[in-house]
Amino acid sequence: MGTGGNYWSLPGLVATGDLSAYQYYVVKAGSTANTVKLATTAATDAILGILQDDPTDGQAAEVAFTGVALAKSEDSVTFGSYLTCSSTGRVKTTTTDADEVVGFALRAGDAGDLIPVMLKRCEKAS
Repeated sequence: MGTGGNYWSLPGLVATGDLSAYQYYVVKAGSTANTVKLATTAATDAILGILQDDPTDGQAAEVAFTGVALAKSEDSVTFGSYLTCSSTGRVKTTTTDADEVVGFALRAGDAGDLIPVMLKRCEKAS
């Protein structure tokens, strides 16, 4: 459990590249088994969860995948809105059917805020 709330993390994951500046950002699977990297290509990325620590290349990565965790917001969000991944790896509101959903906002926030997110198994928005 981290300072952001109560969540389960995936054991045995390792950072691909330097993620020390990306604590509370969305991550996806790396190209090598048991590695993670920043999710930045699209809201349709297969999301693993939210990075809760700040590992450098090859260090263990704490990735929250269920429960309540902190996330960095890309834009303003409202309480209860569904969240996906922005092109910078932060969370943003979505209503688009093809977007992967990280979870939903448990508090309203502005761009750059840390907000608590109820994580859910990543699935398409509806």
